[in-house]
Amino acid sequence: MPRQLARLALSAIMPGVVLWCRFPAARAADAPVQIKTGVAQLFVDDFLIESESGLKRTLRQPDKDAGGNVPVIAAKEGTTLLAYGTILHDPRLKRHVMFVQEFPSRKMYRCTSPDGLVWEQGDHATWVPIAFDLDLKPQKGARGRFGIDLFSCYYDDKDTEYRYKGWLYFANCGNDLEGIHFVRSTDGLTWERGRQIINAFAGPGDPSCREIHQGGRVVYGPGDVTLFSYDAAENRFLGLFKFFTANAVPPGNNLRCRAYAFLDKLDEPFDTNRIDRIALLPPVAEEGGDMPFDEYYASTAWRYESLWLGGLKVWHHKGDYPYSAAGCAFLKLVVGRDGLHWKKVPFTNNSGAPEVFIPNGPEGGNGGRNDGGYISEFSQGPLRIGDELVYYYSSSSYGKNRPPGERILGGGIFRARLRIDGFVSVDSGTVTTQPLAFQGQGLSINAVGPMTVELLDVSGKSLAAATITGDSLRHEVTFGGKTLRQLAPGGIARLRFTVGRKGHLYSFTVR
Repeated sequence: MPRQLARLALSAIMPGVVLWCRFPAARAADAPVQIKTGVAQLFVDDFLIESESGLKRTLRQPDKDAGGNVPVIAAKEGTTLLAYGTILHDPRLKRHVMFVQEFPSRKMYRCTSPDGLVWEQGDHATWVPIAFDLDLKPQKGARGRFGIDLFSCYYDDKDTEYRYKGWLYFANCGNDLEGIHFVRSTDGLTWERGRQIINAFAGPGDPSCREIHQGGRVVYGPGDVTLFSYDAAENRFLGLFKFFTANAVPPGNNLRCRAYAFLDKLDEPFDTNRIDRIALLPPVAEEGGDMPFDEYYASTAWRYESLWLGGLKVWHHKGDYPYSAAGCAFLKLVVGRDGLHWKKVPFTNNSGAPEVFIPNGPEGGNGGRNDGGYISEFSQGPLRIGDELVYYYSSSSYGKNRPPGERILGGGIFRARLRIDGFVSVDSGTVTTQPLAFQGQGLSINAVGPMTVELLDVSGKSLAAATITGDSLRHEVTFGGKTLRQLAPGGIARLRFTVGRKGHLYSFTVR
């Protein structure tokens, strides 16, 4: 059944229910989807789909190096490593640069790699301490341990002096100083602090906080675990903000949740009143792939081809799941089309668990060396290296519920790999796209055959079909020797994919 008709039928049966619409507000439902030449189109959400029959999609988990049992960079005894930083490429050094935090010392370090895979010793030492200007002191009445929390940065090739710029969170220093401070550096090693960008929520009684009422809940923020993503396509920044409740709701859930807003500059104070809604709020219930204890502790966001993707860090103080022990944190995958409106990717993964993207291993596995505890993400998303997407993430081996001497210790920095565009696969059934408007000539498919690709005109009439066999990131599709443009000279058509047994469709690209 076409999805528009299905929505109308459900609305008639369930009046008053607002169903999620896949169309951004800027595009009318009857307008063709504009397809940019050379940009891959994925089936992570329903945006491209007009109708389907027997459709099955799978969330594809990245393959962990060594099964997640051995870190790429191991934590020293009595510590762990946190991906509370960013991996970027410095063209002057001709190296990838990783900023990572040691816990419990909270010291930041820099690592480098010529290829994004081998992290160096010797002249480019694996551990180079980062010097931040920390000329701040906790105020009277400050709670908790004073220090830095999350750090995110990017490389600004337009600034010939200060190439490195970022946000650094100062924690537990009182109502006036708590929050995000702008930092910059000429070399990525010595950083100077600029002004405070966001005055964050320091706890009950803080008058500077932003209060949001949504879905019968009240949350406050922004709080710690706030970072940004650089949007190179639009030369702007996406702020990712953590909100939470001042008092836990049953069964002890602090409603850690995520909100988003765009910024033009990193070094100017941000008005938190611009945040008017929470994009990702835990249901505090067994719903979809969530459980009552799940909190959305952190998130990342990065432009990927035609959409936005990101990780969602889910921490749960109770509940021993097959993929994550109580007190630990694992990752889900989220998707957005405009950077502001987000949904969890709802499909069952290739291990049979709903929504789980990167799971924990067994807590304390491999003698406290594995990724069984508290997983965190670097801010920039996966690195594209050759024909792979390479994920780096941190994890302790033990979670937050363990006693002192084990709590959030062990593990280190881990690596996992995913096929290009391989986040979600279409594994069976037939899927027909919305009308697509394109300028390119040819069509390539990232897929494992067998499958049939059919070209339809705007009325739904079949123009031609082709068969795909084998496994390729770039199947070049021709229809009886003719290109996409030759068969649809007006540049508007639909595509229909029928996936055969053991076939997998990941994406298509107009070339």
